[in-house]
Amino acid sequence: MEELFIMAEEEMKLLKQPYVGTEHFLLAYLKKNPSIMTISYNTFKNYLIEIIGSSYKTSDYILYTPILRSIRTNKDNAKEAVLEILSNTDSIAYNILLSKGVNIEKLYNEINTNG
Repeated sequence: MEELFIMAEEEMKLLKQPYVGTEHFLLAYLKKNPSIMTISYNTFKNYLIEIIGSSYKTSDYILYTPILRSIRTNKDNAKEAVLEILSNTDSIAYNILLSKGVNIEKLYNEINTNG
């Protein structure tokens, strides 16, 4: 799972955003699992850019949101982590998916079954 946190940090840097959040972890998960059919890496990344945007410079620090810090501490594998993100109505990833009309229950079930 550490590999996904590193990938999430890279996503944060590429997007020039100030923190590593659930949205970056979900991006990393989708990149690592291209067989997920409900939403693709590229589609979610486009949603993220459209809703959150990006900055003009890359952050010098790696800061995690409280939700992602908790997940890093309390979850043992990537599947558990992503299912927690999709269950947490306070997570940015959840709210991006919700705002774009993605069927979160379908995505949750797909990951729970196949991911």
